[in-house]
This record gives sequence, structure tokens and C-alpha cells, in this order.
Amino acid sequence: MINKHSKGVMGILVAESGNSIPFAEPEFCRKLCIIGSRQGLTIYVFCPSFLRIGRDAVPGYCYENGEWQHRLFPPPDIVYDRCFTHDQRRQQRKRQALEQLSKHHPFLYLTRGLTGKWRVYQALGKFSKIAPYLPETSPYENSSQLAGWLEKHNGEAFLKPQNGTHGKRTLRVKASSIPDGLKVVGRDGRNNLLRHTFSSRQEGYEWIDRFTKDRSFLLQPYLDLSTSQGEPYDIRVLMQKNDKGDWELTGMAARVGPKHALTSNLHGGGTAHKALPLLSRELGAAAAEEAISLIRKLSMMIPGSLESHFGRLAELGIDYGIDRQGNVWVLEVNSKPGRSSFFQIGDRISARKSIENPILYARHLLLSKP
Repeated sequence: MINKHSKGVMGILVAESGNSIPFAEPEFCRKLCIIGSRQGLTIYVFCPSFLRIGRDAVPGYCYENGEWQHRLFPPPDIVYDRCFTHDQRRQQRKRQALEQLSKHHPFLYLTRGLTGKWRVYQALGKFSKIAPYLPETSPYENSSQLAGWLEKHNGEAFLKPQNGTHGKRTLRVKASSIPDGLKVVGRDGRNNLLRHTFSSRQEGYEWIDRFTKDRSFLLQPYLDLSTSQGEPYDIRVLMQKNDKGDWELTGMAARVGPKHALTSNLHGGGTAHKALPLLSRELGAAAAEEAISLIRKLSMMIPGSLESHFGRLAELGIDYGIDRQGNVWVLEVNSKPGRSSFFQIGDRISARKSIENPILYARHLLLSKP
């Protein structure tokens, strides 16, 4: 969106889409454009493939007069990276395109991405007040390691990809009641549910080796993070920097997955609920309040801890699991979080702030530039 009295130019970087609107997250981007214009920013949406070497202007889209307009824009002063891809070639193209853009017009990143779940786990494990809430975790190596893990952890294990999202390619591995058997429940790369029962451990291990081939996975204990009805659930907290550059807790919601599924992600069929009522139902009022209090404390510690290792960040989605004993676990930290949970539960304040804060923090950075 063009602003004649612009206080800076912000580009929202997203992935391409084959839909009628040729880029991802159009509704989120529309809201960002409207809020950005109100804050005095020139704001537009672009994709890595739009950039051309040697061109001073950037082809992109702005939202004006109730519709998307395609035109040329000045290079961005700040880039909000919402481009999701785990494909190495696409990542390389994106990196090269941004490097070329930066050579002609240096810009600020609103936030940096976190480089894999294992590095995040290692970084957080160095902080004594956070480490006790991290599940034991190891990079997955081979089936011999998995066999030892099952022996050590009551015949159960959880496997997840180092760079996965939305619960895809997650596996629960369990020693079956059949002597020497193995059960596997999880989700495939398309987020479809999968279930396999193997009559021999070796057969199961060979299937798992094929499933994990050419990808990096993490091995963890299987934690029973389900409701009394057998539905997996977690608590999503959105932490963001505000207009002063300070971290604040924007909102919190529970996400509940389909019964007997492995994950609670909304992309896998999960639904959002208000956190405190759900926890009160599952744990009792006192234990629920205690869990919420601990989650709030951890959420205020985690962003600064990660910034000390990865550099400046702007927003984080932090996922917590709570087991049947009421223990709180830090499950995931995501530097490109969604915010649809707050819209689903009708939390209008958190939903509005979740979109406003990236713009307000971008404006803070631009006005603070020397």
C-alpha cells in the first residue's frame, strides 16, 4: 500500500501460490497492508521469484481500494519474512534473491528464522530455569539407537523431523503386545494419519529407516499429552515485540486434535479452545492456574534466551504440552507462527494485536535507525 508521507518501506516476503491471488497468506497480508498504511508505512507483498538482478524496483502487490494491485515498488527498508519452505533449492533461490536485493539496497530483517529444532533445544538447554521443562532429546541416528531408546523408555518413543511443521512426519513408536512386534502411529508428509503394526521389530525398524531416509529427525520420549477423552492437545503462546521493542505475551490458546491422533495442529484437523477453561476441566482449577502461571513465566524467559544465541527476533510461537500428571513441557518454538487460534476462540484483542505488533515493531525499528 502506497503512503505519500511514508516513514519507511516494508516488504512482506511470502511464497508463491497457484491460486487466483498468486501468493500465500493473502488474508493475513491484506490486514498487514491496511494496518501498515495507518502507521505511515509503504507496504507491499512480494515473492523471491519476483526479484530480478539489476532492477531497482521490486514487482509486488499492494492492497488498495478493496483489491490487490500489482505494480513496481521501491526496494524495502525492512523485510518481514513469511516465506515457508523446507525445500533446499527454494531456500537457496530465496537466499540468493535477498542477497542481490541487499547489495543494491541494504535492508533490515524484521526477524531471523530459527535454524532447526535441535539447535533451539541445545540453546534453551543452556538456561537452568528452562532446561528442566525440555523433554530429553537426541538426533535420530539409526534403528539400533531406537531399540535402545525403547528399552530405556518403557517401550515407547516419539520421532519428529528437525525442520518439520504442522505435525507432518511425526511418529509414535511403541513395542506391541505381540512378542517382538512394533506399532507405529503418526502422520505422513501430506499430514494424513498413518497406522502400521509390524509382526517383528526388524520389519518395523526397516520401515522407519525408509520413512526417515534423507531427513533429519529428533528422538524423544513419548509423552501422554492428551485429554481425558484421548484427544492430543497443547497450549500455543504467541510472544511478540511491541511498538517499544519489548517482548510481550500477545495471546494463549489450547489446540485439541482429533481423538487418538498424534498431534493437535490446526492443519491436521485440530480445533482451538480457550486455554484456562480446558486446563481447568482436565487438571482441576488450582492445577490449571499453576500451569498457566508457569507457562507465562517460561514464555517471558524463552525469547531473550534464544535472541542471545540467534540474534534479534520479532515474534515466536511457543508450544507447551501438559501431561496427565500436570507437568509442563516446552515442545516447540516457531519463529514464523500462525495466529488463527485467536480468531477461532473469539479472542479479538489477541487476534488484533497479533497482526498489529509486527507492523508496530517494524515502525519502531525504522524510526530507531541512526
